[in-house]
Amino acid sequence: MIYLAFGSNLRGDFANSAQLVQAAIDNLPLTGARVVKRAPLYASTPIGPSGQDDYINTVVAVRSVLPALALLPRLHALEAAFGRHRGAADAVAWGPRTLDIDMISYHDEVHLFRAQIPHPRAASRAFVLRPLADIAPGWRHPEYGTPIGALLASLPAQARVGLKRL
Repeated sequence: MIYLAFGSNLRGDFANSAQLVQAAIDNLPLTGARVVKRAPLYASTPIGPSGQDDYINTVVAVRSVLPALALLPRLHALEAAFGRHRGAADAVAWGPRTLDIDMISYHDEVHLFRAQIPHPRAASRAFVLRPLADIAPGWRHPEYGTPIGALLASLPAQARVGLKRL
């Protein structure tokens, strides 16, 4: 199974970030990915610069015949279609985003060079692990083999502050 994390705290052309995330998920078939499961939406406190609105986050399980390194640029194109501009305007680490799609895992594959899969910070982020646990309670980190329940339990309390299911 392929797991993708979605996040947004800029509404773009939508009424709010929740609508933007839902619309992006609805458009995943255009990338060659078919949605199998959707986690609930969560609101989370930004970990980046202060003054940002809360993020809306979720995780979806998808299937695709595309290899990971072919799917990733298509996901970046979907981000761009929803107003994400990579480059200088997007250079602030963990700054506000209209849409951020991260490939959390691609089956059990590990890619550490051309693309970082599994996502290098997924195991330390409650806003990724909590919705992932909702749809994949038996998931194990492909690189470490650690079960998702153990990853969630090992998070410091600070990592869980501000996370709320919508």
